[in-house]
Amino acid sequence: MTTSPDAEPHAASPSPGPRRTVRLALTGDLDHDTCGDLLRQVRLALREHEGAEELRLDCGELGAVDSMGLSTLLQIHREVCLDGIGFRLDDIGPVLKRLLDLTGTYEHLHASQGPTTAADGQHP
Repeated sequence: MTTSPDAEPHAASPSPGPRRTVRLALTGDLDHDTCGDLLRQVRLALREHEGAEELRLDCGELGAVDSMGLSTLLQIHREVCLDGIGFRLDDIGPVLKRLLDLTGTYEHLHASQGPTTAADGQHP
């Protein structure tokens, strides 16, 4: 994540439909300098959208991710799952996919997508 206000993660309103979803678009690098901002933005977005059933992080514009960035993704995953909120990483690029594969965290972050309903057509 970069320090530019336009490049920081931003939250969208919960989407209509069977599941109330909060989406955050991640841009720039996720590293020691920026992961605290992401954690704050996720917590704020979930507070603003109380009752959200799913958090989706769009990683399509995400740059480099260091060990602190990976730790932050794991922390976000843990916190939302403890609150009963589904978690999904969308548009994972090859660099992030490789990091998740090398660290053995890809399946962990993808295996527990959270509760689903038959209406949303997704699986955990």
